[in-house]
Amino acid sequence: MTYTLNELIKHQPPMKLIDELISVDDTKGRCRLTVTEDNLFYNDVLKGLPAHVGIELMAQSIAAVAGNRRKSSGDDIKLGFLLGTRKYTCDIECFDVGQSYDVDVEEIHAEESGLSVFECSISQQEAVVAKARLNVYQPPDEKAFIEENYGD
Repeated sequence: MTYTLNELIKHQPPMKLIDELISVDDTKGRCRLTVTEDNLFYNDVLKGLPAHVGIELMAQSIAAVAGNRRKSSGDDIKLGFLLGTRKYTCDIECFDVGQSYDVDVEEIHAEESGLSVFECSISQQEAVVAKARLNVYQPPDEKAFIEENYGD
């Protein structure tokens, strides 16, 4: 079964930064966005999104892969947490307004604990402009995790 992006990620506007799910399976996916001035992170001086926002674009694309895996298994989607990144490089100063970008993510390591590592890239017209490895965590019991770490 094919799911929409809204069915796979919990992000909602204005925090939802990716627009479209291009392809997805259990371990990899491709999402697309077109930068607009109403984006939460739009910068008037740069006329686009600052380069560091690429990390969040990658994280949301990872959420789509995780959501697809859970939905395909008959489970509800869950929250995931971005733990950090290794070697984020971006060859552009910003993601330009009016331009479309593809975000590719592929899981390269997963543990039973919920910890995963994804190889990620962002491309503009098939030319890679940003790369990183993201460490993410999807706790087995998200309510208990949130209560323990963010509760009273």
